[in-house]
Amino acid sequence: MQHAKHSRRLSTLALAMSALFAGSSGTVAAQAIDADDVDAGQVQLSDDVLTVYLHDHGDAIAARFTEDTGIDVQIVDMSGGEILARIEAERVNPQWDVVYVMGHGSVHRLHDEGILLQDDWQPAAVSDYTDHARTIYERHPDASWWPVTISAPALLAYNRSCEGTEDITGWDALRDPQFEGRIGMPNPNISGPAFPYVASFFEDDMDAGYAFWEDVFDNGVRMFRSNSPVAEALMTGEICVAGLEEPNTYGEVEKGEDIGIVYPEEGVPGAARGIGISSDTSVRDDARAFVDWILSAETQDYLTEIEHRNKFFQPVNRNASPNELLPPNEYLDGDSPYVFSDYVWMGEVENTIKRWFADRIM
Repeated sequence: MQHAKHSRRLSTLALAMSALFAGSSGTVAAQAIDADDVDAGQVQLSDDVLTVYLHDHGDAIAARFTEDTGIDVQIVDMSGGEILARIEAERVNPQWDVVYVMGHGSVHRLHDEGILLQDDWQPAAVSDYTDHARTIYERHPDASWWPVTISAPALLAYNRSCEGTEDITGWDALRDPQFEGRIGMPNPNISGPAFPYVASFFEDDMDAGYAFWEDVFDNGVRMFRSNSPVAEALMTGEICVAGLEEPNTYGEVEKGEDIGIVYPEEGVPGAARGIGISSDTSVRDDARAFVDWILSAETQDYLTEIEHRNKFFQPVNRNASPNELLPPNEYLDGDSPYVFSDYVWMGEVENTIKRWFADRIM
């Protein structure tokens, strides 16, 4: 049985915004909507229009999806941490139909908590998954979510002008005293990619994870809201070394920034952006169409070509190709050596690890 979303009023402003784009069929494609505008009452979501909570490249997805399918969509764009917090706040009255967010452990937690629609439906493109995607998917093939893109939630990036950075080989650079006060990272309570990054240090030994990050805090780590300001601080020399999300890192490479990139010898965490459908959706067919669409080879190729840093990812559809700047390249001779943490475990420890970081940041 499908349940109607409650108290979601028709928005003339949202429809007016969507009218900026028109497909050849006469249907209308929406722009991405800022969550702050929804909270301020400037935009009110429509009950009967597919609503997607996602992080980044929302405008490109909104316009193209409606053009390709004829289905109207409301894309609400916010950070990964904000998406998860919003879903939690809306437990008794969900305002969303589809969630698309970085961090497959976080998405699997939504599955475990019954927040995602659980039935026998599977998107057609699952049969075209790459080896990386299948590695993640087959750990729990009956789960009610699917990997959409794959990348490293953090590479070790450095400003070449900083003394000593030429000798960096691994993550211990973050607690190297010579870089005290000049290391940076995104906040795992706000940034979607930051949680799978920090969590990867806890998987083999929780105590060792706490000890590592305690050392990093003692070394004067600068904590930023998200990856973009980390990248900016790195480029300006405000910091020398950072754990920086792979898409942001190669976004700076594309701009010609003189940065160094290390794929640490201890391993590089790999993570997927995952997608799932709300168990409370009233537009189930449209939600399934969105999942099918975003996993298709055509859409995966499109997302590697848009003018946005998040085009730097490994597609999950074997018939699509990654952006040409990704490895193998001058920084790495072979394919990215991703190490995928157990996402069931990540979902179980997410709140514990995030609370610890929140306490240290305060």
